[in-house]
Amino acid sequence: MIDFLKDKACCVDGGSDDPEARECLDKWKEKLEEVSNKYNELSAETSKDEEEYLNSLGWEKRLINWNELIKDTDDKADIIVKELNFFLEQAKIVCDNSEVTTEAIEKLLGLVKSIFDCFFTYKDSNEGLKEQIINFKKAVECLKNASDEDKAEVLACILVYEQKITLVCDMQDAVLKKLLETFKCANLLSSSICAHGGLEDKLEDMLDVFCGTSWGQGGFEGNSSRKIQEEGDDDDDDDKKKKGRKKKPHHDHDHDHHHHYAYPCNDWLVKPMPRFPISESDYYKQLEQNLGVAMDKTDHLEEEWIKSKKKSDKYLSHKTSLIEAITAAEAAESGK
Repeated sequence: MIDFLKDKACCVDGGSDDPEARECLDKWKEKLEEVSNKYNELSAETSKDEEEYLNSLGWEKRLINWNELIKDTDDKADIIVKELNFFLEQAKIVCDNSEVTTEAIEKLLGLVKSIFDCFFTYKDSNEGLKEQIINFKKAVECLKNASDEDKAEVLACILVYEQKITLVCDMQDAVLKKLLETFKCANLLSSSICAHGGLEDKLEDMLDVFCGTSWGQGGFEGNSSRKIQEEGDDDDDDDKKKKGRKKKPHHDHDHDHHHHYAYPCNDWLVKPMPRFPISESDYYKQLEQNLGVAMDKTDHLEEEWIKSKKKSDKYLSHKTSLIEAITAAEAAESGK
């Protein structure tokens, strides 16, 4: 239990009045104080190394999560592109059909209106069929060479025809109203799909977005990197102003030269700014580099933490052994 003691004489049993035994116990207590102080120092360093390792590990996991999200997003974007292409083709078919339908309904409307116009008399136009029937009846009634029976027979025949003509004329408003409503709906459908800003244009815009043809590449270098660089420059300027001299660069690890900002970096400064496909953007390439640095840094910090913990554990064991030895010695001394 006390093999670590250099003075083996302290292990020799002695009486309670033995001055050497008392001196040995005092040495153990002095050693305990020394070991305790060293352990507290190493324990603080171990806690610091552990905190740095856990922070780096958390940052690494966040980058891994972003990387997986980007790949998953690109896969979903590919599916959306396929669906949009299919939907766009169907929209173009509907667009072509709606344009043809609108033209056909417009022609039908004109044809039906021209048919109804045959029944009515308008200013500066020929007599309509309805007016012709009325005039024909008047002409029959004015015949002098025909008997009243013959006139009545002719008028009876004309009456049936006149009733049908009147019925057709009464239908004009309802028929034309329905045709106009149909033409309006067909025209609105065609405009909402085919016109500028319609469904077809919107689908093409969405397709451009998910294909990456409407946005330029390089969102990371054009925004986040510049922002990080500016913030890093501002920090350097502040340090120079405070100290009045150029600050010498200090690197705790070989990988630090990859970054000009503190590690782990601020996630707000490098937040995702997607440009589809994200996996081909400068942001994703930078993210992959950051992930590689984070993994190396985390491994390094883990090794440092393990080394530090082994040292602190060694002194903890040393401290525990001393406490047990002192306790046992004091108990033995008090029992004599």
